[in-house]
Amino acid sequence: MRKVWLAQRIAQSRCIIAAVLSLAAAGALGVLLARGGHAPAGVTLGIIGLLVLALALTLTVLLSMRRSQRAQMLLMEGANDGVFEWDPVSKRLKVGKRLLGILGYEDNFLADTHAWLNIVHPEDRARYNRSVAAHLKGLTDHFYCEYRVLASNGEYRWLAARGMALRNRRGVAVQMAGSVSDITERMVREQQIRDLALNDQLTGLPNRRSLMERLPAAIAAADRGSQQLAVLFIDLDRFKNVNDTRGHVFGDSLLVAITERLPAALRAYDLLVRQGGDELIVVLPGLYGQAEAVTVARRLLEMIAQPVTVEGSEIQITASIGIALYPQDAQDADGLLRCADIAMYAAKSSGGNEVRQFESSMRERVSARVTMEGRLRRAIENGELLLHFQPQCHFADRRLVGAEALVRWQDGEQMIPPDQFIHLAEETGLIMPLGRWVIDSAVAQLAAWGKLGHHGLRMSINLSTRQFLRNAVDLEVLTAISRHGVGSASIELEVTESVLLNPEGTALRALHALREAGCRIALDDFGTGYSSLSYLQLLELDTLKIDKTFISSLGAAHNLRAGRNAAAIVTAMIVLGHRLGYEVVAEGVENVEQFNWLKAAGCEVCQGYYFSKPLPAESFAATFLSGAPAAAVSSVA
Repeated sequence: MRKVWLAQRIAQSRCIIAAVLSLAAAGALGVLLARGGHAPAGVTLGIIGLLVLALALTLTVLLSMRRSQRAQMLLMEGANDGVFEWDPVSKRLKVGKRLLGILGYEDNFLADTHAWLNIVHPEDRARYNRSVAAHLKGLTDHFYCEYRVLASNGEYRWLAARGMALRNRRGVAVQMAGSVSDITERMVREQQIRDLALNDQLTGLPNRRSLMERLPAAIAAADRGSQQLAVLFIDLDRFKNVNDTRGHVFGDSLLVAITERLPAALRAYDLLVRQGGDELIVVLPGLYGQAEAVTVARRLLEMIAQPVTVEGSEIQITASIGIALYPQDAQDADGLLRCADIAMYAAKSSGGNEVRQFESSMRERVSARVTMEGRLRRAIENGELLLHFQPQCHFADRRLVGAEALVRWQDGEQMIPPDQFIHLAEETGLIMPLGRWVIDSAVAQLAAWGKLGHHGLRMSINLSTRQFLRNAVDLEVLTAISRHGVGSASIELEVTESVLLNPEGTALRALHALREAGCRIALDDFGTGYSSLSYLQLLELDTLKIDKTFISSLGAAHNLRAGRNAAAIVTAMIVLGHRLGYEVVAEGVENVEQFNWLKAAGCEVCQGYYFSKPLPAESFAATFLSGAPAAAVSSVA
């Protein structure tokens, strides 16, 4: 289009010059002859003919110009793209109706360059002017610029303008024309693609890629201003349990609800990022001390801990936050994130709902944790795990009911208790092979005692919530029962309240299948989890186990109020269990006062150091199975 316009303009110019020269020549000759006073008839006729020819040529040129102008106007009006014509000297601007239509204007109010610049986006004007100037100076072969222009509806539309200048013999631009395309949809799509690359699609927050682009700039700004910068690493406590039990849709809704709260605790220029999963990063620039970062972190903890209603259920969750400071802890983005991550794990290992600042000694603990993970993996593969068994006895007659299988790790000369490696196994996925081994070994031990004549015993086996994720844990249990030839009624599977959080989850289906096969199901640590009584309606249970934290407060002489509260709570649990038809087991019974109180309250089964600590299989058999089968326990305590 630009080339056609230039060719037309050049052809018109040539025709005008030819006509003007012909008229000038004929006129000059006529004047010359008129001054001579006479002229031969032939010459006169020749002059007249020349004048007629010049006049005809001029009329032809004028008609051609008129047709060309009409064609040019039709071209400008009918083109799909908007077209423009601009005089760099007078600044006069002429645009086609199509360009006005793109912007939604009916009348052409664009008299000159200034009127056009007034509707160009302020952020784009300098770039637009530079592009025009570069072409006028001959620095570019053509003019091209993408910029925003104000439309009649008050919104900006993206335009792509292309043009070429017509120059005189000295190379000076005397005219420029071109076309303008509406590229708004393309720019919106490109922005969406950029958003997908740099923003988290669930929460709308910037993602890790965006963080790694922006954090170095924030560090550089801190250097220039001689200020500190803090990176906060936030991880929601036990969020995996929520996903595992209530499903990922529920977990996503919970995460969105929490992230929508957090900006209220931050300044406008602080950066909140979703790193992935339930991990969030906060960048706090412009700090003058670490106390500011700690204050913000504690404010974030308070906001996260507020109850959230998701899908009609109220749920409360906490978080662990690690803090790393620039330049004290690290000098680059990767280093700061590593240090904040290490500090976060230190907060989590303290029980969660905590803020920890990075310390150099933390690196050693993280290294030790990684080392322990490797050792635990090898221990599982090499058979270095052991089962210890804690007796469960009737309150009424002290007779042995059965035992709870508890895993231990024999690491060389050191016996490592489960509270030091079970959580690590759950985080790393090692709980899957470890759980399979516990199930098979516990059932095998019960079968071995049965072959020695000790029938009627019950084996309690703990199942982690994580075992229900990808494992067919019900098949693992039933396979072990079949392989070792024990009765399914002699196997009791202990689960915590977290498995009941998702009524449609795989955990409930597996537990229903196990109970239908004859296994017993026990609810462990009752009262310490989510503690919603509505969960008890979701699954048919056989046993309710009262957690030892309630038992330990019974008869607390140092705190009468705590003792009274514990007694009231335990009494209510026992009554609730009986009303629901459950057997009630008290865990952590350690002294005769607790034993007598629970016996009087009607609790059926006792477990704890009052009878025995967990023992290896041989010691358990020697202590509790040495007499008659299912022997009564004498005063072991």
